[in-house]
Amino acid sequence: MRNQAGYRFLGVVMLALVFEPSPSRVSVAGALSMVRPWLALRGRGPLFMKEMVEGPRPQSDWVRLRVVVTGICGSDVKQATLQASSDNPLSALVTFPHVPGHEIVAELAEPRPDLGLEEGSPVAVDPWLGCVARGLANPCPACSAGFPPHCSQVLAGGPWGPGHGMHLGTVRGLPGGFAQIIHAHRTQLHVLPPGLPLETAVLADPLAVAMHAVAQVPDEPAGPVLVLGAGTIGLGLALAARERWPLADISVTCAWPHQTELVRNLGARPIAPQGLVSQVAELAGSRVARPWRGGPWTIGAGADVVLDSIGSAATTEQALRVISGRGTLVTVGVGRPARSETTLAYYKEVRQLGSNGYGRHNGVATCPHLLDSALELLRGRQSLVSGWLTHTFPIRRWREAFETAARPERSGAIKVTLRLWED
Repeated sequence: MRNQAGYRFLGVVMLALVFEPSPSRVSVAGALSMVRPWLALRGRGPLFMKEMVEGPRPQSDWVRLRVVVTGICGSDVKQATLQASSDNPLSALVTFPHVPGHEIVAELAEPRPDLGLEEGSPVAVDPWLGCVARGLANPCPACSAGFPPHCSQVLAGGPWGPGHGMHLGTVRGLPGGFAQIIHAHRTQLHVLPPGLPLETAVLADPLAVAMHAVAQVPDEPAGPVLVLGAGTIGLGLALAARERWPLADISVTCAWPHQTELVRNLGARPIAPQGLVSQVAELAGSRVARPWRGGPWTIGAGADVVLDSIGSAATTEQALRVISGRGTLVTVGVGRPARSETTLAYYKEVRQLGSNGYGRHNGVATCPHLLDSALELLRGRQSLVSGWLTHTFPIRRWREAFETAARPERSGAIKVTLRLWED
């Protein structure tokens, strides 16, 4: 049996995108990326498409999947365009070469009566690799609590081989979602609720990330909530915040015009990143302090909660300038290191938190899984999130897809996805 691309559906040859940061591939692409990031996608760069042989099933409790659609995450774009810093500590948790892709919606490529699933059953894949997926008999404390992003065995390989990594899409020898056929552990599969299209379900992973970030805030906000960035994670943060705090005053910074209507649809206020201090001061009724040099900042009141989906040095400083005294800053994104004026973290006694991935609610093993909650939220809010899915490309047009995601100011992109099989 063959698909229209000509590859055997039940065979061993498939198309995949591979990231291989060898010197020969990085040297020219790295120089081009310094001119314009997306230029690294052209020519013989570290990300490329190839035919590859499907690997064996790691163990019997792993399931063979036919990937339908995979979202291109901001981290995928940074990796492909060589925008991550060379001394990023998370590079210790990745092995190369690997097949990226972690926002995965797939169909079972085989019947699994042991799971009560038929061939073709649609699932969203939780990409995080914890102790159970690694085949370890005694899970670490984080995995026992239902939060594999903090798995203490992340430097270990697994039944797939010695390659280690945080999640699918970072592991040598275990392909992620930019391969047509993958394997995932049975515990990573989350059946789509009835009525949720597969294309919409690709938003479940970034939405679960956002829901976990909002859950980091312990109390009801006493003042305005500010989301920095209106990409997929930023919109997810706004939706998760609105669901948790129905009466909250939520604002979202929009760098591009195509983001504003999507923010309004969530019952939030789109605001420009430029002049942010004065805008937040007006919303919160605070005064503005103006130092001898450098930018202004709010004093007294401000945004009680800031949710930063970008995580750059610039947005960290921006958050500290507009946050209220003893406010909460939750950082979700990861940016390149740069100088940032952080004195206000001390002066305002800001509660700074990071938010990494997702697992079970509140890190409690008996609570529901956030990916299931995200899928249900998407099913109930399809009209709100449909506009987030702006571009879809077949895998053979992967360069165009990644450049579209890398240039939202030109393309109007929010979430760009790859379809792994031709129609």
